[in-house]
Amino acid sequence: MSRVLFVDDQPFFLTYYQNILTAKGFQVLTASSGEEGLKEAAKVQPDLIILDMEMPGLDGIEVCSMLKANETTQHIPIVILTATLDPKLNEKAFRAGAEATVLKSMNTDRLLNLLHVVLTTERGVPNEEG
Repeated sequence: MSRVLFVDDQPFFLTYYQNILTAKGFQVLTASSGEEGLKEAAKVQPDLIILDMEMPGLDGIEVCSMLKANETTQHIPIVILTATLDPKLNEKAFRAGAEATVLKSMNTDRLLNLLHVVLTTERGVPNEEG
């Protein structure tokens, strides 16, 4: 069972994705801020981290950069969720070390397939158009 850390400041999305991923056999841990996500990632060493792009305080790209710069978390694949696929934001996400960017509104089956790819390949995929 893969452990996924889901980081989002919006309780609706934390609950929504936790329910979907748990139903598909993932063990899901959640954090409601970038700062909390950093602490949880270092503590629990999940198999995958899903970060919301836009959060108050540290955003997804900042958290991703910090996780990839930390020796204890740099190996964990990261998927960044975004409300819009902006090529400039996608480029920033990949420079920060993300394996993929995903639209929050993506079909859940496609999201699950993408997570499987990220978990089973070295660098994941560049992005998913939704």
